[in-house]
Amino acid sequence: MNEKNFENLIAQASKKLGTSPENLRQNLEKGDMKALSSGLSKADKAKLREVLQNKELMNKLKNASDPQDIMRVLNGK
Repeated sequence: MNEKNFENLIAQASKKLGTSPENLRQNLEKGDMKALSSGLSKADKAKLREVLQNKELMNKLKNASDPQDIMRVLNGK
């Protein structure tokens, strides 16, 4: 994933999580999952936990080329 696509993903995710892109990036760099999931519903927290525990899915996400590719991976397409 190039830097521009990563920045777009961070911007979209920060809006969904109700935080700033800078705050989201800092929490990602620190690995602070509690802060990342604080604005999520119980169901969304469970989904996030499921994704993070799936090593095969995490590898696919790491190799995704852009935000649309990430969404395809997460939707199983």
